[in-house]
Amino acid sequence: MAGDESGRRVRTLIVWSGIGLLLLVALFAAFGAVQRTYYSASGFVAGYMQTLAARDVAAALGMPGAAPTSAALKQAGLPSSASRELLRADLLPRIADIRVVSDRTRSSGVHDVTVEATSDGHAVSATFAVEQSGSVLGILPLWRFATTPLTVAHITVAHAQDFTIASHTVDPRAAAPDQPANAFSVAADYLMFAPGRYVLGHTSRYLDAAPAVVLAAPARTVETTVDAQPTQAFTDAVQKQLNAFLDQCATQQVLQPAGCPFGVEIDDRVQGAPAWTIATYPAVHVSAGATAWTMDQAVGVAHLSVTVQSLFDGTIDQRESDERFAVSLTSVTIRSDGSLDIVVGQ
Repeated sequence: MAGDESGRRVRTLIVWSGIGLLLLVALFAAFGAVQRTYYSASGFVAGYMQTLAARDVAAALGMPGAAPTSAALKQAGLPSSASRELLRADLLPRIADIRVVSDRTRSSGVHDVTVEATSDGHAVSATFAVEQSGSVLGILPLWRFATTPLTVAHITVAHAQDFTIASHTVDPRAAAPDQPANAFSVAADYLMFAPGRYVLGHTSRYLDAAPAVVLAAPARTVETTVDAQPTQAFTDAVQKQLNAFLDQCATQQVLQPAGCPFGVEIDDRVQGAPAWTIATYPAVHVSAGATAWTMDQAVGVAHLSVTVQSLFDGTIDQRESDERFAVSLTSVTIRSDGSLDIVVGQ
């Protein structure tokens, strides 16, 4: 009986020892999982990416080292005066499929953590520099971004005054007010969350731009240009205004209409008033110049009807002639009220 009792005690001890060992293993496993998830460099970066996926701008900028202070931007070699106008939740692309693909440690102790994700369905990747900033109870490390996770986009709007991103219209002169109000092209620096694929554009009554893509990368300056080009409505409006100018020229009952691109010299005596009509209007084709839209010389035809008397024999004839002429536009600008101001070349 004593032997049976002793055996039962040994078996009980073994069982409880096994349970204790399993609990200890589970505890260490849980501790390791918590450390990897919340207290590792890769976990820190994954947490940042999740805030972007949730469009929680305040949480993203509140993570250690993420706030775009002037000192942080200067340290990363980025413009310290970049606008924060694009750091908005409604402008963030849809971030999904986040995964950490590598975590490499430099000799300095800084971790380079690379992540891959999708931005509005397009594959993107980024490498973040992360460093330890302290610890919890001396065993669980805390982390911060060693360099800013943001990017600076230098955005140029060529031949227009603003650009669109998502449903938002942005005027670069608000971010860089030293630009002239009538500047033909404008530009400014903007902070943007990275990684991300942002699509910029421009659409207005007279201008349209093909999509311009910004691929944001941490601690980098990326440059993009929104290239606005004339729409058919712009060409039609310039054509209409040029035609009206030529029609006005044709009302002048002289051989050389003042300030106009056509006219003739006649050696014989003119009887009565010459009459002009525009037989063929020059076809408008505008292109971007240095400070405004311009048009190279285009050819038109003006018809002259006039009675002349020969100085040689006194005969009188009715002259009907088509006179070719060339006209250019040295400047075409869009006024703030949407009307056009054209300057005809002489």
